[in-house]
Amino acid sequence: MTHAVVFSTGARQDLFKIYRYIKNAGRPETARDLVQQMTEACESLSESPERGHVPVELEGLSTPICRQLIIKNYRIIYKTIGQAVVILGIVDGRRSIREVMQQRLLI
Repeated sequence: MTHAVVFSTGARQDLFKIYRYIKNAGRPETARDLVQQMTEACESLSESPERGHVPVELEGLSTPICRQLIIKNYRIIYKTIGQAVVILGIVDGRRSIREVMQQRLLI
């Protein structure tokens, strides 16, 4: 079964900020390649959305709120809603997912 992949506004902003940060550091090709790799990873969730794992910070909650994929130093946070995979955010791997989700009012 194929799921639609939908980027939240926050996730799109995250991708843009990552791209801009790396590009402004003088590495435009690296920025473009990384964003493409992350976008492809997100799109691949359409075929197998359950393959990501629940972030450690969110284990133990009664209902898993989201899952994650790790690409380089970034965590792609998503959840499945019906036939859609919603990309909630793309954050630096050193950040607490619980903190990010609270800031975005998702938990």
